[in-house]
Amino acid sequence: MQQTNKKGLITALSCYFIWGLLPIYWGLLHHISAYSVLAHRIIWSALFMSFVAIGLNYKQFKKDCLHLRQNISQLGLLILASIFVSSNWGLYIWAISNNRVMDTSFGYYINPLLNVVLGVLVFKEKLTFPQWCSVGLATIGIIFISLQMGSTPDLALAIALTFGLYGLVKKKLLIHPFTSIAFEAWLVAPLALAYTTYIDASSWTAFQNDSYTAALFVISGLTTSAPLVLFTYGARLLPLNLLGFLQYLSPTIALLIAIFYFGESFDTNKMIAFSFIWVALGIYTASNYTK
Repeated sequence: MQQTNKKGLITALSCYFIWGLLPIYWGLLHHISAYSVLAHRIIWSALFMSFVAIGLNYKQFKKDCLHLRQNISQLGLLILASIFVSSNWGLYIWAISNNRVMDTSFGYYINPLLNVVLGVLVFKEKLTFPQWCSVGLATIGIIFISLQMGSTPDLALAIALTFGLYGLVKKKLLIHPFTSIAFEAWLVAPLALAYTTYIDASSWTAFQNDSYTAALFVISGLTTSAPLVLFTYGARLLPLNLLGFLQYLSPTIALLIAIFYFGESFDTNKMIAFSFIWVALGIYTASNYTK
């Protein structure tokens, strides 16, 4: 394996490990409202990404800002990306604070297959027969768990859909990922500041009398920004098929954490539903390797 590929593998694995372990981190903030946690995640991410986008990549940042000034439609896409990613963050944090970590795992397992569907609907992409089979199996898994639960797995589907739409918008953005991520946080940071100032100002008292919670708030910006930076570098250095395979690592870690750390039930019905998704992902991944 070439040196660049080793660096790509290390950065990508680091990214997916961090994402997989995040339920434990957000669980440490269970005593804080999920909305306040989301607001602080946005605020501190905006701060950290300011350093990354401007401090580490200033020339590219200036170039991207000029591009945005000349292409207003790109700014509109940034606003959409900001809405989708902050919604995804909010759903994720809410799920963990309500002991539904398994739903996040299910959602991120579904996401790659949902991306396939979005590619067909939006970009008119053509699917091979194995890929259609993988989508069909995933659909059966979703229907099965819906029938067993008596309702659709709405939280998992919402997590998958918001992240899928976020990825869809990002494909149309023609600026550096660091610039994009920074703007996505900056655009919603005023709303986050307004929420923590006028609606739930109690979270700021942690900086006076609860250093543990205050530190978790600040580090939340790093836990959000760092894996995105690692992913950006990994995506540049690794082939897409390997990167696509590695993405299943984080929901697998989250599933194990849900069972063995948070003590969520993993009964036969859930096993069957997840099995449909796993087989579907296996078929989809194999079809990419045999192209």
